[in-house]
Amino acid sequence: MTATTDDHGGHRIDLDAKTAFVSHDWADDRSLAETIVSTVAALSETEPAEMERLYDRIDPDSLEAIFEPTSGTANRNAGTVSFRLEGYTITVHGSGSVVVTKES
Repeated sequence: MTATTDDHGGHRIDLDAKTAFVSHDWADDRSLAETIVSTVAALSETEPAEMERLYDRIDPDSLEAIFEPTSGTANRNAGTVSFRLEGYTITVHGSGSVVVTKES
C-alpha cells in the first residue's frame, strides 16, 4: 500500500487502493462538504466541477449540522453516516474522521 499526503495536511490517501482516511478540522474555514469532495476528487483524479454533485446524494448542510461540534469546544464523538458518491463509499464519523473507499 502506497500512502501519500494531500495538500491539506496529514491525510492518508492511497491512490493505488483508491482509499482515503482524512480528518475534518472543524476549526478550519473549509466545510465538511469541501473536505469530502476534495478527497473524492483526489482519489478519482477528477476535478471537483466534473464530479457528480454532492447535494444530489446527501444534503451537505444537514450532514454538517449532524456532526459539527455542539459548542465551541465540545466535539461529537459518536455516530456515523455513510453514502455513495462517484463510485466511492464515504463514511463520516462523529469524531470528524472521513473514510472513503472505492466500491467493488
